[in-house]
Amino acid sequence: MLVFTYNVDPLYSVLENENLNLRPDKITQGNCQAEILKNALRTEDDYFVAPPELCLTIVVPMQDVMPYFVQWQRYRKYWWSSITTTPSLFTISDIKDIGMTANVNIIANFNWGQKTVETLTIDVKSDTKMSNLKCKMTTDDALITLLLDGLSNRTKEEYLHLHNKIAPYKIALALDYQDSKYYNSLMELAKLIMHKLEAKNISTRCPNMLMPLSLQLKENFQMGVTYTAIIAECTLTDGIFQLLNSSTMLKEHLHLADFESYAALLGGKGT
Repeated sequence: MLVFTYNVDPLYSVLENENLNLRPDKITQGNCQAEILKNALRTEDDYFVAPPELCLTIVVPMQDVMPYFVQWQRYRKYWWSSITTTPSLFTISDIKDIGMTANVNIIANFNWGQKTVETLTIDVKSDTKMSNLKCKMTTDDALITLLLDGLSNRTKEEYLHLHNKIAPYKIALALDYQDSKYYNSLMELAKLIMHKLEAKNISTRCPNMLMPLSLQLKENFQMGVTYTAIIAECTLTDGIFQLLNSSTMLKEHLHLADFESYAALLGGKGT
């Protein structure tokens, strides 16, 4: 489309015909670096360190602080084990006492060495007869730990093995057909299944289904998806399909009518 712009002055600003009031260019504040850095949980060379630590603080009566401390060590270790593929990966360090403070570390034991993923600290306040129980970790350390766990448990095909709680997709779909005349019907069925699962907030992945089944599965495995529903030509007649578990490579047969509720249980959405 051609626009006639002859004798039209260019527009530099929508305010070019307005009078803008300017204030004197004088410094009214400054030299407050120390005050600003007080807002940072961690600093390095006079800079904020991002991301900051995630810290949970619980106020506990002094006489109950040690039972709480021991209980929370076990609880935090269990939490880390519940989101990784290697439950035995984590151990608890010995308690280190420093005056009125004591701390322990939750440690991930990889083949190449140890990594501290979380620190638990108790700080006794003798003047108030109360104590602070703190749990500290960083999102960087958590992400690295989860990825290293997935890599250390990868399959012989070099697939990333993530725990299903943190996998980006809970369920994936794949088509298994020999005759191309079934493709459109299978695709419509796959879209319907995907729509129903996502309506229940179950993240579902649909690869390029024009590829052979082996490549569809490989693509799903590489994304760390634990369960893949394999919809075949026979599914159109009897409603039965195979659900493949990438962790064990075992398949179970399910009916489409039961899949929605079963997938909710697998995705932690069930009751």
